[in-house]
Amino acid sequence: MNLESTPQGVVAGSIPLFAGHPASDLLPIDGLGRVIRSAWREGSVARFLNYGDEQGNSQLIDFLVERLNCHEDLGINRENLMIIGGSTWGVDMVAQRLTVPGDAVLVDAPSYRDALHIFRDHQLELRAAPIDGEGIIPAGLERTLRDLASRGKKPRFYYVVPNFQNPSGITMTRERRLAVIELSREYGFAIVEDDVYSELRYEGASSASFFALAGGDQVIRLGTFSKTLAPGLRIGWLIASAERIAGFVESGLLRMGGGANPFSAAVVADFCRSGEWEAHVQWLRGQYRRRRDFALAALQTSMPAAVEWTRPAGGYFIWLRLPAAVHVDDLEASAQRQGLYFASGKGFYADPADGAHHLRLSFSFVPMPDMQAGIEILGDLIARMAG
Repeated sequence: MNLESTPQGVVAGSIPLFAGHPASDLLPIDGLGRVIRSAWREGSVARFLNYGDEQGNSQLIDFLVERLNCHEDLGINRENLMIIGGSTWGVDMVAQRLTVPGDAVLVDAPSYRDALHIFRDHQLELRAAPIDGEGIIPAGLERTLRDLASRGKKPRFYYVVPNFQNPSGITMTRERRLAVIELSREYGFAIVEDDVYSELRYEGASSASFFALAGGDQVIRLGTFSKTLAPGLRIGWLIASAERIAGFVESGLLRMGGGANPFSAAVVADFCRSGEWEAHVQWLRGQYRRRRDFALAALQTSMPAAVEWTRPAGGYFIWLRLPAAVHVDDLEASAQRQGLYFASGKGFYADPADGAHHLRLSFSFVPMPDMQAGIEILGDLIARMAG
């Protein structure tokens, strides 16, 4: 794999099947370049280079509000949306503003490992409930809530990636979402909906968001341009009640910094308003669908019969369950000796031991010949270790 520079965590010369990045040839480099050059020619570059409004670039806010209302009939206005520095930035801000050390938060088992890392940074108690092919199991979530209540504790929020979940690729059903909303009202916790992959659906009908189903009540929804435009721009958005948005905007970080990434936000606003983002997303869906199908076919031909995996309808990731005889630590060490890197399942659980027989593969980043080679290496290693 030839790269001029190696993105986050990628070892030069390796097959990085762990990497949840867009491939370099899927970035709209020419389109973004046109936007920036146009601003320079028109003499409007000063708006790119100064401090911005704390809530974020007003043109980008207006674009997102109009688009979300058109596509999802959310009924939001500009007081319900703010620009943030990517969804990870938003997760950290929510944890900072809604919790204090020792508070409990609810997560899936498995859940997004970097969010778990952030919650641990804030010294929060992670309480996990299992998921299956339809998302979180409501009965398991309710058991966790009852256990917390017996100790006199109430969780501050439930963190969830509902569409094409990182790491499993699973999408939560409408029925499960409604059940979670009912529990949130009964037990008094917020829902933090990290909805970063919903634009990348390759088949089937879209699912109504938690925000839509709850009428915006006690839901904080995060979105990002990292998966559909470019992660290096560090631009996303947060939707919530007007009261919550006002509280977030009052933070010292935004007051001191003049909003989230004013330069990037201005570039993204111009790119979106030109219509290029919409066209790029449409094109991306076809590219990623082709990569997903290729990865699934390679797994079918290369994996031993005892290995199980998900078939995501969108997003970036496929989740594997290993045979009982194969521990992910041993497999990881053997794979890395052959230049193959995947994401160990242990990082995606509140209790890492629960991921000892799981791993995540990404089909978004590596070229398809490398994907094929990496999956063949992985299948051969698993077969030898299981046998």
